[in-house]
Amino acid sequence: MNQNTHEMFLMSKYKYVINKVAQSSVKQLLATSTSAMSNTHKTSNKSESDLKKEQEMQLKKEKKEKMMEACKQKTKNVVKKGFKEKEKAINPTPDGEKKDMSQPMLNSYDPTQVEFAWDSWWYKKKFFTVDEKEVLKSPREKTFVMLLPPPNVTGILHIGHTLMTAIQDTIIRYKRMKGFHALWEPGTDHAGIATQSVVEKKVMKEENKTRNDYGREKFLEKIWEWKTSHGSQIMQQFKRLGVSFDLSHEYFTMDEIRSKAVTHAFVDLFDRGILYRAERIVNWCCTLKTAISDLEIEDLELLQPTMLQVPFHKHKHEFGTMITFAYKLKDDPSVKLHIATTRLETMLADVAVAVNSKDDRYKKFIGKELIHPFFPDRKIVVIADDLLVEMDFGTGAVKVTPAHDPNDLECGKRHNLPIINIFDDEGVLNDNAGKFKVFKKVIIYY
Repeated sequence: MNQNTHEMFLMSKYKYVINKVAQSSVKQLLATSTSAMSNTHKTSNKSESDLKKEQEMQLKKEKKEKMMEACKQKTKNVVKKGFKEKEKAINPTPDGEKKDMSQPMLNSYDPTQVEFAWDSWWYKKKFFTVDEKEVLKSPREKTFVMLLPPPNVTGILHIGHTLMTAIQDTIIRYKRMKGFHALWEPGTDHAGIATQSVVEKKVMKEENKTRNDYGREKFLEKIWEWKTSHGSQIMQQFKRLGVSFDLSHEYFTMDEIRSKAVTHAFVDLFDRGILYRAERIVNWCCTLKTAISDLEIEDLELLQPTMLQVPFHKHKHEFGTMITFAYKLKDDPSVKLHIATTRLETMLADVAVAVNSKDDRYKKFIGKELIHPFFPDRKIVVIADDLLVEMDFGTGAVKVTPAHDPNDLECGKRHNLPIINIFDDEGVLNDNAGKFKVFKKVIIYY
């Protein structure tokens, strides 16, 4: 027990004594402070209320100091007498053997003494292992199977896992006592991108290599190595909780059996036309070179131009700035349609300009062609789309870039517009960007 712990303990234990000491000190202080206050009031320009507040603050400070002083004195007295060391639990039971109950109980409850040795004996005796031959002989209604919701292999157990397993353990033990062939199947989840990210950081730190240096098969071996060491830690935590898993059925969501099942399911759904390939907007990560789930993305709404730090960039970049540029009318280049956007770089992938059909300013332009300043041969048509365009926002004319905005993609589907992607997997402008090829974009949103 350290000095601060002593003081907190004694302040609570000797609160009455300390308060008595403090109260007597406060009375003395009051007498002194009242006299001082009247003298100060005569020579100070401060109001009486301000002086009173100062007096109260001073009293609190003095009281606290007296309490701490009394507490320290009590601490010294207790330290002189000495503290009793807490008894430690001793486990004389060999691993895997039935617990030795001959040792006397400690004076106070110690969970370690109560819990040790039991789980290793249970698992050695295979009390929770289901006999598959006996199951096949038994009627189906006398079997009970329960799957552990697999925790992510990247993490460690928390109080939520404890609550979940306590409930499930109660259910499975009850079923066993009722005579069921009860199987509780444990496992861990691969955690997908999170696992990949953790392993990549690990090999970069230890070996200064990327997953591309290894290749797919070798990098998968690295993931399995990491899973073996980290996954076993989670199972050890579960065993310490005393749960009754059948460890002979332990699974991992990326093991051979589960992988074959997933492949079979996808092929079957594809053959039935339920799954199919199509161009879609995704959250692409230029570092991991993969799409990220919407659940793993944090949206940031900007109400005004804002300087933000972008990963792997030395300087901050400005976001949320509305920029206006113009497209010339093909029939009459002297006529221009002004477009307002916060993502000027994606104009390289524009395939149309949308207006609201009720907007009198642009009704005459609907169906007309525009000239793209960098791709004069590309067909840019003015279309009417009331779902996409709000007349009172910006200029009332919206550039349509189906490859780089989800709203524009839906608009493109409605009007059968082409999809032009101008970024590669590295976030660098590709051949579709023309003379701007290899210019690196700050960040890819979609």
